[in-house]
Amino acid sequence: MHGPKADSNNKGSENIVLVLGGSVFIPGGTSKSAAFPFAGSALEWARSIERRAKIEMLRANLCADLKRQYELEERTIEPSILRLATRLLHPRFLPLVICRLSRAAFESGIPLFPQLLTYMNVVLFGLEITPRCEIGPGLFLPHTSGTVIGASRIGKNATIYQNVTVGSKILDMGFDPAKRPEIGDCVTLGAGCKVLGGIQIGNDTVVGANSVVLNTIKTKSVAVGVPARILGPRD
Repeated sequence: MHGPKADSNNKGSENIVLVLGGSVFIPGGTSKSAAFPFAGSALEWARSIERRAKIEMLRANLCADLKRQYELEERTIEPSILRLATRLLHPRFLPLVICRLSRAAFESGIPLFPQLLTYMNVVLFGLEITPRCEIGPGLFLPHTSGTVIGASRIGKNATIYQNVTVGSKILDMGFDPAKRPEIGDCVTLGAGCKVLGGIQIGNDTVVGANSVVLNTIKTKSVAVGVPARILGPRD
């Protein structure tokens, strides 16, 4: 009597399956795996959604960059795909397009492409921005020559002039975010200034031209000098 009962239990246990990563595993006994017919489709669907989200983020950032340029030019124009295309070769906009594409390729795990785009910016505009840096919408680069950006993060509506260096105080080939600055929202970095080390630059802060910032700057401040000191609150 025990034999048939045991067989019945085994048959029942065969109906209990665990689906992990597109394979079917039968608990209790020798583990087997087989292709699960719907897992592949679900995975492709998830990847498709992720790709669309990244494309939309790229579009939104470029539109925000272009809208800020229009605002600074005192033009009340809403960005569109057509306006992005017509502005593409503008010397203040094309570097941003290349930078945004490099970041998007890096986040998507595409090999070599981020480095090639970064090198293109260096050759064409004298601008080096690591694709590892997260940059918020509305970035504005009045002039690009000699600027090197290796921050861990830059907030929205940042303005960065020429010959600015933002990065580590020491050689950091592995890109450790803890050794790199974090720039807040609506920050202006004046021409030739240096922002170095694992510090924070608060929102709405202005760093004066040729200043060297080695310590954290609080929100709504004006920092000038070598080394930089707080001159007072930003108006």
